[in-house]
Amino acid sequence: MQTAQRQSMVTRKGQVTIPVEMRRAIGVADGGPVMFTLVDGVLTVRSAQKLSLADLLSGFDAVRHRHTAEERVWDDAPQGRESL
Repeated sequence: MQTAQRQSMVTRKGQVTIPVEMRRAIGVADGGPVMFTLVDGVLTVRSAQKLSLADLLSGFDAVRHRHTAEERVWDDAPQGRESL
């Protein structure tokens, strides 16, 4: 894990400029949404951009995760009566 620190000032309106290298590192474009999380006095900022289905499935290997009906422990439908 790589660590980076940058300092910025808070304006009277409570605004802070996120340095460009930090925005790039978390994938936030100008005007992009960010999420603030405060835990035990530590404030974190992350991208709040919703991922596309393609992004979510980009690392999924369908062949590796293929299961037969017998292997599907969540499939409790009786054999031959599978329906949605």
